[in-house]
Amino acid sequence: MTGKLEQEPEEDLTQYASGLQALRRRRWFLWGLILIYIPMMWLTLELSGSDRVAGMVFVVWILLVAVAVVFAAFAKCPRCENFFHMQGFMPLYLRRCLHCELHVTADKQALREKSKP
Repeated sequence: MTGKLEQEPEEDLTQYASGLQALRRRRWFLWGLILIYIPMMWLTLELSGSDRVAGMVFVVWILLVAVAVVFAAFAKCPRCENFFHMQGFMPLYLRRCLHCELHVTADKQALREKSKP
């Protein structure tokens, strides 16, 4: 026995960059839609003054949010190929894969650590 612990080789997380970038885009689309709701409705009411127009804008917005929720929920993890945000039938939009715990910015963190002197 040499007394040294054998270390497993570190995984190159930068290989998942394109998959994680696509995942981040889907997440930003969802959160962006949620964040623009109040300013969008305020602007719609200011410009049109009509509840009917505001209702139509709301329907379009809710349909876009539904599409974004599904799009983000069914995004695959680039490491384990499972759904990143779903385990079972309920989506959880956390920053780590619910299966392999890959962080949504693991590729960026790995690049930062590689560039350190």
